[in-house]
Amino acid sequence: MNGIYKKLKTIKLEIIIVAVALFVLGLFLVIFPAASQEIICKAIGVALCVWGVLRLINYFRIAGNEVLGSYGLVQGVTLLAFGMFFVIKPQVIGVFLGTALAIIIIVDGILKLQYAVDFYHLQSDKWWIELIGAVFMVVIGVIALLNPFSTTTALTVFIGIALMVEGVWDFISLMRIVSVTKKAGKAISNIKDQMDAVDMK
Repeated sequence: MNGIYKKLKTIKLEIIIVAVALFVLGLFLVIFPAASQEIICKAIGVALCVWGVLRLINYFRIAGNEVLGSYGLVQGVTLLAFGMFFVIKPQVIGVFLGTALAIIIIVDGILKLQYAVDFYHLQSDKWWIELIGAVFMVVIGVIALLNPFSTTTALTVFIGIALMVEGVWDFISLMRIVSVTKKAGKAISNIKDQMDAVDMK
């Protein structure tokens, strides 16, 4: 458990940065839904590139750990590739920006299944909350992908709100993981102390 907690520290900064980036991007879309598609595409591209680099760095730091390092290499390369494409070809992405953002939300929702797995391995009795959250984000992404809205502005605002929710959810999930891990670590430490005390007797 102590090993898991130490490895958690290596991805803590990544999760915080991504959470803040998602919230800021979502807020930008809500406030400026009619902003230039090229500007939005480049902003998303930069955010994805940063996220991809962070994923790759943390993957190599915790490679081989099944709980917190799974699929990090694939995630990092994929995010970096998408990010570079957004930056280099914003005019191409701009044609189907709403679809691209919806897919990002769906993919991020699927990646959030990792949180549910983490909580399960940490023996949290409420690990299923993260599972529900992941499914919820996938559903939101599918709604955005189907685009039942009458205007592009309405779709942009909806996606912006979804990204803000994702950012807040990521931060809350991080705090829960840290809390559960600390409690589990203290419990194990107490058990060891009691066993040592018995041995001494």
